[in-house]
Amino acid sequence: MTMQPDTVVAWRRAASGAILAAIGIAIIAISWRYPFGTVTQMGPGFIPHYVGLGIVALGVVILITDLRSDAVKPVNPIRWRAFVLISAGISLFALLINWLGLVPAMFLSVAVSMLADDEATPLGILIYAGAMTVLGWALFIKALGLPLTAFLV
Repeated sequence: MTMQPDTVVAWRRAASGAILAAIGIAIIAISWRYPFGTVTQMGPGFIPHYVGLGIVALGVVILITDLRSDAVKPVNPIRWRAFVLISAGISLFALLINWLGLVPAMFLSVAVSMLADDEATPLGILIYAGAMTVLGWALFIKALGLPLTAFLV
């Protein structure tokens, strides 16, 4: 007996919800051994426990939604260009922050990631990368006081 293609897609999507719920349960089980603490004095198990609960809840919602849904949505193909450019942007930031500083690394990272958008124009990329860089500098260096250097060159 073979399943219809729509049924296979529905079961794969439902399986992804079940796997997500299982990962959340594993996180909860591992974090159970650590001291929990209180809201004001959090222990090392506090955050992982609640993150695990959130992951379980999300997995259950995905599982139930996909099992109850009659309409099967088509699976879109992977957008490889976007995947590669966004991954390259993240890698570029990690490689350049220690050599050039936060501002150039962030600007280049955002600009490369923006190339993943088919509708992005060169002017739009420059404006968006500049705005995000200024906001990143203001947040990480000025507001939070992280020990990052804006420019190393």
